[in-house]
Amino acid sequence: MAFESPLVTGSRGITPADLIFACQVCAEEPLGGAIGWVDKLRVLSLQRNPEKFERLLQAFAGYILVDDWPKFWEQTKTKSGGGDKGVPWPLSIVANLIASGIPEKRAWEMPECQAIWLNSALAIRKGADVSIMSPEEEAFMAEEEAKEAAAAASNPAKESTP
Repeated sequence: MAFESPLVTGSRGITPADLIFACQVCAEEPLGGAIGWVDKLRVLSLQRNPEKFERLLQAFAGYILVDDWPKFWEQTKTKSGGGDKGVPWPLSIVANLIASGIPEKRAWEMPECQAIWLNSALAIRKGADVSIMSPEEEAFMAEEEAKEAAAAASNPAKESTP
């Protein structure tokens, strides 16, 4: 997010250089220096082989595991919570990890999916009212939504006015 990567923002098409940079960030490599000749070769190779680029892009998506984030049950409470108070959610996650004893460097550099799961588990351990769906519950919910969508598609809305 800090680098406004199109892998996060979706603001533009993703290039091989974007993918290489994202891999460096996730590999916790030092950043800020000039791009090395090995990385230049990697970028050129991916530019010449779109199939390989797409395959590696899918592998990276699998690595960051966005689809594997916990799914939370919606909480319907009448009392108002504190809200986020304007704190960006990544900073909130990192702050919670650090407060729980995770070293700052590790909290900032761990894979996002791992940070979300760990933060959720720590919050539950501290008594937060958080309910995570099991894979079975998630599959059931998806099945029910599909049934509702199919029923709505086969039963046009009756809008008759007397």
